[in-house]
Amino acid sequence: MLEFILSVILIFILLGYAFRLFLRYGLPWLMGRYVKKQQEKFYQGFDQAGGRTQQKKEGEVKIKQPRKKTKKDEGEFGEYVEFEDLDK
Repeated sequence: MLEFILSVILIFILLGYAFRLFLRYGLPWLMGRYVKKQQEKFYQGFDQAGGRTQQKKEGEVKIKQPRKKTKKDEGEFGEYVEFEDLDK
């Protein structure tokens, strides 16, 4: 019976050390790997969206015009309501 209790205690101690080792070495490794994969996904999406500037050929001209903004009439903000103070 004493051997069983000692073996259970030893197992818990070993599991505790294994957990500490995982937190110290395994978790940072996993997090680094996850961050690298997310960076790769980000840069792939960035490249597909045309985020990187391409070398322009000599003499090539692009003219970008700003989008026209549509203004709403200033009178469309709503109806003016006059409030009255109530006497108690």
